[in-house]
Amino acid sequence: MASASKRPTIRDVAKIAGVSYGTVSRYFNGSEHVSEAAANRIAKAVKETSYTPNSSARSLAHRRTQTIALIIQVESNSTIMQSSIAQAISGANQTLGEAGYQMVTLIADSEQATQRITTLVNGDFADGYLLFSMSNDDSLLKAFRNLRRPMVRSEISSEDRTSFLAVDFDNEQGQAAITRYLLNKHRTRLAYICGPGYSPTSLNRLAGFKTAMGELYDDNLVYYADDWETTSGEMAAVAFEAHLHSIDGIVCANDNIAVGLINQLRHMGLRIPEDIAVTGFDDSTMALLANPKLTTVHQDSQLLGRTMAELVLRQIRGEESHTTILKTRIVERQSA
Repeated sequence: MASASKRPTIRDVAKIAGVSYGTVSRYFNGSEHVSEAAANRIAKAVKETSYTPNSSARSLAHRRTQTIALIIQVESNSTIMQSSIAQAISGANQTLGEAGYQMVTLIADSEQATQRITTLVNGDFADGYLLFSMSNDDSLLKAFRNLRRPMVRSEISSEDRTSFLAVDFDNEQGQAAITRYLLNKHRTRLAYICGPGYSPTSLNRLAGFKTAMGELYDDNLVYYADDWETTSGEMAAVAFEAHLHSIDGIVCANDNIAVGLINQLRHMGLRIPEDIAVTGFDDSTMALLANPKLTTVHQDSQLLGRTMAELVLRQIRGEESHTTILKTRIVERQSA
């Protein structure tokens, strides 16, 4: 028996069981290449020595850290405070925690931060990665294309469908549906406020608007925002000022933009929806804070985070995984 003065080691177990160090190691790692007789002797030796496997050492042997990194790329730190982002992060963290993993969140909000995170990624510091709001042409996303680790992206990009598994909402169909909703209400002179051009989500939602509008689509009535914030909606209202006498509806790329738009239109003396109907996308808490309350497209952001986490865990376990598209639905309120 191992001396009581020191903690028993795996070599003590091997000696008592009459097997090699490697056989004991394979036993603890769940290998099938350990005979039943040897396994029984090892189990008896473990009990006799009161040996406890070192979980940290076992993780290192497997190159496992029990850590999943959620990396989010933002233009402004206020983006992280948006309820859709916060709910997705919460859903992912809960699912990973229940599976025994610690989620760490890294925010790429500057070129310097991007460089630091790229260095970490190239150092292979996590078991898997959840990628939020990544720009297609950013250096950070390029680093992941060469990384052989489980990873899931939060957006489906028409430009890059083969490099990454993804979980996303049906953004194109959702925006097309709410555009048709306005058209069916005889709002036919529709303008559009597009999200930032670097975002696949933004481009997919714009495509949905174009599809629904068909021959009624007018590129002169599209405002291309620099970000997803309320200020973009305010700026769009000013940009559309010369057209406001003929526009009878404005479809927005997200709720924040829509709320900023409504505030500015009301400041200009326009009534919502009597003069101009307004719609959003996300069904965030901002939709309920709008005056009037916002007609929007609902997406379950917590489900997005949970599904992304489940997909990266499936990859870690070596199970079959595939890109997943989540459904959306229209929520009718007073703005349209």
